[in-house]
Amino acid sequence: MRSKNFIFLFLYLFCFCKSNQKICEGENCRTGKFQVTYENGDRFDGEFLEDVKHGSGIYHYSNGDIFEGEYQFGFKEGSGIYRYGNGDRFIGSYSKGKRNGSGKYIFADGLVLEGNWENNQLQGQAKIVNAKGSLVLEGIWNNSRWMGITPTSPSTNGVEISNPE
Repeated sequence: MRSKNFIFLFLYLFCFCKSNQKICEGENCRTGKFQVTYENGDRFDGEFLEDVKHGSGIYHYSNGDIFEGEYQFGFKEGSGIYRYGNGDRFIGSYSKGKRNGSGKYIFADGLVLEGNWENNQLQGQAKIVNAKGSLVLEGIWNNSRWMGITPTSPSTNGVEISNPE
């Protein structure tokens, strides 16, 4: 009975922990700085560790978006700049591939949305400033939706923020 439980546990952990990261095997292992072009047309110029993006790099998406920043074990991690093909850009912190921490979303027309991000969503106190630096809107945000000056009732007012995923 114990051996069945052990085998079940092993298979569960193997399937649960299986990563989408490529396992480094023999001569196909990239460690160092490389330029890689993927089948979908994306291109990465940067550092690898055992065939996984790790260190600084620039990722060029086939749709025209560009991310420049730090990677850890294949995920965006730390500070970075994401430039969208439409002219918008995000400058801020990333954790496990998502916007997390303080950051600025700068729209192509010059508006700046500044605040704290959690799991790619604007959360808490944030503000929008125009290109001249004048305050346009300030208040509480929840899941990238403006809640108002105080978080008393939900709002249907939304701001379109490009999501890189």
